[in-house]
Amino acid sequence: MRDGAGVRPTFQVSNGKHYWRNLLLFTLVVILIGALVGGVWLAHAHAMNLVHPGRSISSRAPTHYETVTFKTSDGLRLDGWFISTNAPRSPAFVFVHGLGANRGAFVDQAAMVVRIGYAALLIDLRNHGKSEGAITTLGYAEVEDVRAAVQYLLTRSDVDPERIGLVGHSMGAGTVLRAAARIPDVRMVIAESAYTSIEDNIADGVRGLTGLPPVPFAPLIIWFGERETGMDIRQVRPIDDVPQISPRGVMLIHGAHDALIPVRNSQKLYQAAHEPKQLYIVPNADHNSLYAANPQEFERQVMTFLPRADMVEKQSSQSGANP
Repeated sequence: MRDGAGVRPTFQVSNGKHYWRNLLLFTLVVILIGALVGGVWLAHAHAMNLVHPGRSISSRAPTHYETVTFKTSDGLRLDGWFISTNAPRSPAFVFVHGLGANRGAFVDQAAMVVRIGYAALLIDLRNHGKSEGAITTLGYAEVEDVRAAVQYLLTRSDVDPERIGLVGHSMGAGTVLRAAARIPDVRMVIAESAYTSIEDNIADGVRGLTGLPPVPFAPLIIWFGERETGMDIRQVRPIDDVPQISPRGVMLIHGAHDALIPVRNSQKLYQAAHEPKQLYIVPNADHNSLYAANPQEFERQVMTFLPRADMVEKQSSQSGANP
């Protein structure tokens, strides 16, 4: 009886230790599975936000403009504003906004170029603003939007077909660099807050756009995005396109304090580009405040670039060279 009485308490203590250990392990496993499922869900949700950004309609419009529509090669209707200089034959810029933005982002810059004699076409990219489309490909299919805009300008008698340029910001900047390398009718490019490639900026982009740590979310977000778009992200590489734009001019503008797409991107693009080229790093500017940081200096820098680009283009046209 004495031995039995001694065994029983020992058995109960041992059983209690196993119980609490198993409960702790079970709780840790549940937390781990929950974190894994939650992480995958977050990555999927943010990937969908990138390829299906919320639409916004501009609350701003130019003082005088013409509403225009045109279609892409894959059948999407795009909306835009055309601002004329009221001259019989003007050079013109196509303005291409960034992810989740709309044509209204360039109202001030369009007014600037109109003042100096350039017509302006501000467009809503596919799946943005009032344009058709259900998916965004971060600069891949959007090249066809730019192509359609250029083709539209070529139909206008008040636009000089030999002096059509592109201006783009962020995703729009990557898009116009890729477009210029593929569309000979484009004569010059101004790319603001451009990226060398999406692949090279996955970590910074995920942190800036979603607030999530790059590891492990970046690979998951990219994987879900590629599955949704059917696009290989490695194909979106403006760093490979920018050398092909020469002898047409390229101007790169970037904020010194851009946390979303670091300034090193434009510095690398500038190194890869051929003349004529110009790099303007805007002090005290972040990703979106390039023009607002110092409108007078911004205009001065652009005015320095345009004559250089025009001069090379005229020499190229006179020699019969094709870009």
